[in-house]
Amino acid sequence: MRIRHTIIVAVLAALLCAANALSQDKEKASQGKGGAKVTLSNNKFEPKTVTIKAGSEVTWENKEGTHTVTADDGSWTSPTLSAGQTYNHKFDKPGKYPYYCTFHGGKGGHHMSGVVNVTR
Repeated sequence: MRIRHTIIVAVLAALLCAANALSQDKEKASQGKGGAKVTLSNNKFEPKTVTIKAGSEVTWENKEGTHTVTADDGSWTSPTLSAGQTYNHKFDKPGKYPYYCTFHGGKGGHHMSGVVNVTR
């Protein structure tokens, strides 16, 4: 009985480790090479919030429809993006950078919007 209990505990521990590794791989995949990737589809940015280090770049990839990526403060904006197009922006200074789609969102986090958090 004790061996069965040990085997069950070992299997559960292995499953937890595997789940944790998959979760970390998914996060790394969305961050790319020192930056992050955001997908535009169904009139939303996914993920809605990304965190990167200063000096890194975010790539927005439009999967469907027509969208823009525009900073709430107007300091940067993409051209109009059609399906299959991408837009990149490099963030040099730490801070919080809210953005939105001019067609489907609005400043202040309304509807199709997101945030880039930049750390040191």
